[in-house]
Amino acid sequence: MVSIIIPIYKVARFLDACVESVTAQTYRNLEILLVDDGSPDECPAMCDAWAERDSRVRVIHKPNGGLSDARNAGIAHATGDYIYFADSDDAIAPNLVEDCLRAMRKYDADLVMFKFDTISESGKTLLSDYRHNDFDQVQVLTPVEAIKMQVRAEIDGYFWAFLAPASTYQGTGFSFPVGRKIEDLSRICNVIGAATRVVRIPEVLYHYRMRGGSITATADPKLMRDWMKAADDREEYIDERFPELKGFMKLQQLNFFANLDYETMRQSLIAGLKIDPEDADALRRRIDGLRNDVEKDDNETIPDALLELLGILKLAVANGVNGLVEGAAMPVGGGVVPARPGASGGSVASGAGVIESTGKDKSDGSDEKPSLSDLFRDMREDWRQMRIQWVDAMQSAVEERQRD
Repeated sequence: MVSIIIPIYKVARFLDACVESVTAQTYRNLEILLVDDGSPDECPAMCDAWAERDSRVRVIHKPNGGLSDARNAGIAHATGDYIYFADSDDAIAPNLVEDCLRAMRKYDADLVMFKFDTISESGKTLLSDYRHNDFDQVQVLTPVEAIKMQVRAEIDGYFWAFLAPASTYQGTGFSFPVGRKIEDLSRICNVIGAATRVVRIPEVLYHYRMRGGSITATADPKLMRDWMKAADDREEYIDERFPELKGFMKLQQLNFFANLDYETMRQSLIAGLKIDPEDADALRRRIDGLRNDVEKDDNETIPDALLELLGILKLAVANGVNGLVEGAAMPVGGGVVPARPGASGGSVASGAGVIESTGKDKSDGSDEKPSLSDLFRDMREDWRQMRIQWVDAMQSAVEERQRD
């Protein structure tokens, strides 16, 4: 039997479509747990109506505690051999459970992952480009291989993107962190690490709804803090469970936090998000510590693209609200790239060369310096290209090691 856990809170508009897609599964031996997390709308009554309609549906009414708390309640009540989590505003393909169980048997795996697509609030399929979906052949992986892919963001942390044994969650001390967001990232590697073999099947079995009121679509200054805690949880688990990956994790965490810090500063400046200065300071201290750790490790080297990003961050923080100073130099790839003459701003280096910032040229008589928001806006495409180079460089390094 497969237990499907669906936490529910203020999703009346989408709830019936979600539960209908679950009850319509071609695999019929299901236990469907609707966890009403103290929803203040008509969701509790809708859940009870589904229990009346389908004997496989059980409803758990509880005070509001958040997504993690609702999932933990579902785990405690589940009686199936396998557990699957679905979000109450999404929908699943009718063959999801059947195809996952078939893949388990065929490839002797106990953790099955699959593709997903994105839909609008009205259910229309949207264009999306997730690296998680960037495969078209079955992949059979060891837990270590899968964890490396997850840390490199080649496997997303969404708990609705895989099916796992109930024994992964029950009787092991597993629980989602209550009171925090980004809970999936905190625990995804715990699930992968508990597997004996992981199989990824190139089938789109989940429909992820993009809507304005979702957790990830809501600007929240505390999100950065939760991202950091989630990444720390993941690193702590991997260091303890797979100590051979310690050096790998330091480098990947450095890349992760540097990207996060870039986005934090860019969004804070351009979108006006209110980032707690103490949180930002803690993040940058963490980056400095990770960089020192990696540089001391003879087995790991910081790629040039990542060094360039670290230089960008250092320059932006150093200049602060004073803007960029004419002729300022920025550290790139371990060296220094001078600003281009004649420009009122500094320069940003990328794999394609040096890009001048958009500040006014001195020839127009203006002494106005470019704002940091101008700098970050211009760096969007530049950094996107650097990230592409970073991924390519990592892949090349892996292939070279495999050949050796």
